[in-house]
Amino acid sequence: MIAESERTLTYYKKNGIVVRGSLRGDVDKLFWRLRKSDVDEIWASHNRFPKDALREGFKRSFVCLTILIDDLPAAMFGIYAEVFNGDRATIWLLASPELDKIKIRFLKHSRKFIQMFLGYYPHLSNFVDDRNKSSIEWLKFCGATIHEPKPYGAEKLPFRYFYFERGE
Repeated sequence: MIAESERTLTYYKKNGIVVRGSLRGDVDKLFWRLRKSDVDEIWASHNRFPKDALREGFKRSFVCLTILIDDLPAAMFGIYAEVFNGDRATIWLLASPELDKIKIRFLKHSRKFIQMFLGYYPHLSNFVDDRNKSSIEWLKFCGATIHEPKPYGAEKLPFRYFYFERGE
């Protein structure tokens, strides 16, 4: 029998860092270690607990990837669409503080993964909590168009709508 981890596609592997297709077990290994800013954002937007948010992202995503640092999940990210054959998808990322250990490499490769996702859907979007300054800076670095903050989500706190579009 082939192990589940052997059936996943590896997108990047170098110096103890692996980006591969997500596994169900990644949720259990990551949810309790998420960054406080991500936990706060999940609650403010949907009144959800981290495990529920990760589980939903994993289940709904057309593509769901996990970043491993020394074999431990440090982040999960992906895209999902309400209409499979449409032209828009929601992009998301939830991470642990360990992601900061590879900040430069993460920044360097983020744009490549966003371009890969734009190959599936030409318009990727979501909302980011205005308090989540590091995520906003990352989105800017990656080329997102970011709107001014407006009340959003379950708590009606200031969130910024952002999007990426495929250049034609």
